[in-house]
Amino acid sequence: MKKTAGGIATLLLLFSLMATGCGSQAESNGQNQTNGKSETAAPSSSAPASKTITYLGKEYQVPEKPQKIAVLSVEGLEEMHILGVKPYAAAKDMYVNGIPEEIGDTLNDVQWIESGFQPDKEQLLKLKPDLILGSARMDAEALKPIQEIAPTIPLSFSGNDSEANIMVVGEVTGKVEEAKKAIEDYKQQLQASKEKIGAALQGKNVMYLRISTQYGLGAYSKDTTYNQVLYGGLGLEVPALIEPIKRREEIPLEKLAQANPDYIFALVPINDMKAMDELKKKPLWNQINAVKDGHVFVNPVHPDLFGAPLLSKKRFVEQVTSSITSAK
Repeated sequence: MKKTAGGIATLLLLFSLMATGCGSQAESNGQNQTNGKSETAAPSSSAPASKTITYLGKEYQVPEKPQKIAVLSVEGLEEMHILGVKPYAAAKDMYVNGIPEEIGDTLNDVQWIESGFQPDKEQLLKLKPDLILGSARMDAEALKPIQEIAPTIPLSFSGNDSEANIMVVGEVTGKVEEAKKAIEDYKQQLQASKEKIGAALQGKNVMYLRISTQYGLGAYSKDTTYNQVLYGGLGLEVPALIEPIKRREEIPLEKLAQANPDYIFALVPINDMKAMDELKKKPLWNQINAVKDGHVFVNPVHPDLFGAPLLSKKRFVEQVTSSITSAK
């Protein structure tokens, strides 16, 4: 009986130990599974938050707070300057005549990307931007590999889209209120300019041209760059020569002389001022009212400020107002 009782006790002890061991193993396995789940979830919780924004009727998925914005267009850069935001990287060849003083220190300490609107893809890939502000000048084929690197917004270069441009840049950089203020400031500037020079320009023929040895006398559509300021913003009459132009046309000097503008605002490459020197030698040029009256204003703004962003527009309005009020 004693032997039997002892055997039973031994068996009970063994069962107890086995149960404890299984419980510990189950608990251990449970902890491992929980830890495994935690480790899997961690990356998603640490992944950058994103948001959907709408720009010119199209939706874009962008980082909630982008830290490394690469800028490939003057539109994006100039709007960032107004909003007081510096890019992480910028296209090196955006400005062929040197960086305009209006840009200030916005480009200090940036990572430079070669090749401007057609950036070096390998270099861009190594920089790992989390958002790219591109240009609508880039066609779909050129945009595709860039969009694979990071979310990309191709900014419009139309003078009519200035407000949309600065608002979308404000939205992605957390500067929406600053963008709204910049728009309101520009509207007030336009109104003040109209009050100062409106009477002097009543019934006058005013034109904006880009002049160069390579491309001749370049005239633009009424909605493009600084023409949008003159005719849309300041409300000046659109000259008959400008009205049919779709985007840009090289116009013969004979046609310009026939149009006979009273005021000309001309942008000329800094390293190509000989283009103006050659024009001054031509009798037809010297017969134009604007030339005879001393109303040709060369490079009122830096020739690389293209006129679509608000920074360009504000500077141009300032210079037009100053030029007209001081003209004889």
